[in-house]
Amino acid sequence: MFDISIIVPFRDKSELTLACLRTLHSFGDPVKEILLVSNNSTADELARIKDAAKKHNNTRVIEYNHPFNFHKINNWAASQAKGKVLFFLNNDIELIEKSRGLLAYMHQTALQPDVGAVGCTLLYEDQKTIQHAGVYLVPGGTADHLYIGKSYAKIVADAATGQLPYDTTEDIQLSAVTAAAVMVEKKKFDQIHGMNEDFIICGGDVDLCLRLQDAGYKTILAGSSHGLMVHKESKSRSMLAVPYQDFCESYKIYVTHFNTEQGDPYLHWRNLQHA
Repeated sequence: MFDISIIVPFRDKSELTLACLRTLHSFGDPVKEILLVSNNSTADELARIKDAAKKHNNTRVIEYNHPFNFHKINNWAASQAKGKVLFFLNNDIELIEKSRGLLAYMHQTALQPDVGAVGCTLLYEDQKTIQHAGVYLVPGGTADHLYIGKSYAKIVADAATGQLPYDTTEDIQLSAVTAAAVMVEKKKFDQIHGMNEDFIICGGDVDLCLRLQDAGYKTILAGSSHGLMVHKESKSRSMLAVPYQDFCESYKIYVTHFNTEQGDPYLHWRNLQHA
């Protein structure tokens, strides 16, 4: 068993959370605990989740019934966690056959003394197209996902022939990874006081990774040769506009940590233009 607390926030839409839970047990490595964190769910939806959780000795439901703030929910859940390593996971993510062994590898990586956040490659539901393979800053713009919308098979093939600069099958050091699936050792998370609760929905993952880097820890995307997951992006919440507050907070961290004309120090925009 791996000393991991998996933290999965949810609000209603129990079918997503149940699918996530089912695939964690089918394709994931054994972990200390899975915390399903309800945020103002209805009684019926919550009951369905609780009934499913009872079938697994390492799974429990906890409730954070306050106004939605992704970062507050995760910080509170982290304070309840018993594992040495925290794995923050969206409930619209599923593990697949190609996920086998990935949690163990991410756990091993997260425990390295110089590593902070550890992410992984996420595919869209078609299991062919990249949704996330790390985060980078576009010069004069905002953060984006490496190779988003590209064919995973083509990216792998082109990287193998040297046609692409960044081979996602191997571990890559990055500025950030998405909080949709990010692992970090609890003592390091606590050292930087967790997620920044000034963010509401988006941007806090970049901030988390950058503050971990300020504390001396690398951000690593685990190579997809070690496994990948599926992300049903944004199905777990309504497609509301990103709050202005999140844009403002993101701008603060961009101008503090990046040369906004040159962009990301790890993933260079010029190298990505022909990907």
